[in-house]
Amino acid sequence: MLKIGILVAMGMEAGKLISRIEGAQPESAAGKKFVRGNIGQAEVLLHQCGWGMKNAEKGVRALAEHFKPDVIVNYGVSGGIVPEIKLAETVVALSSFPASGRKYVGNAAELTDQSLARFAAGILPHARLEKISTSLGIIFNRKRKTRVADRSGAVCIDMETYTAARTANELGVSLLVIRCLSDTYNSASLLAFAKNGEIAAESVAKDTEAVIKALAARGA
Repeated sequence: MLKIGILVAMGMEAGKLISRIEGAQPESAAGKKFVRGNIGQAEVLLHQCGWGMKNAEKGVRALAEHFKPDVIVNYGVSGGIVPEIKLAETVVALSSFPASGRKYVGNAAELTDQSLARFAAGILPHARLEKISTSLGIIFNRKRKTRVADRSGAVCIDMETYTAARTANELGVSLLVIRCLSDTYNSASLLAFAKNGEIAAESVAKDTEAVIKALAARGA
């Protein structure tokens, strides 16, 4: 049976997929909390790591050490940094460029698993296969968004993908990243996130479930 680790930042996002896990049972190891069960023909272990680059790195390591998965799927919501991407659109990451406001925290993109990304995009015909940028904090200012988009070629931004990908690559674990837009280039604010976050979280959980079932059915 395929073993898939699932990494998610927020409780709002985690709950939407936990409700889709068959036989979901909590467990703990090395001070970390997980939820174990099945999605389709895959055995899954979900870990809610919390926001941010450091937490994403710790989360990937925890899943790799405790579960030894064949694949890690990192899913969640993100914000648009170009005008053409719309609310609730799904993005499958090809790569992630680190940015923190005006300053980059690294020079090279960390690639996610390209074959997995293209497979997932094939399962989700509505999804965009794109670059994602990762920031140390939330960016609301449109000028700053434009600078990040122009320098990286990314269409959306989050706070976890870069270090999740870097750590997965270091450990030799395949990583797939799926995001759904909870706010857009023009409407980004905490109010917009509060209003649209639940919708985006439900959408990305549904897409993640579909991709995990397809991965398990093909066997890798």
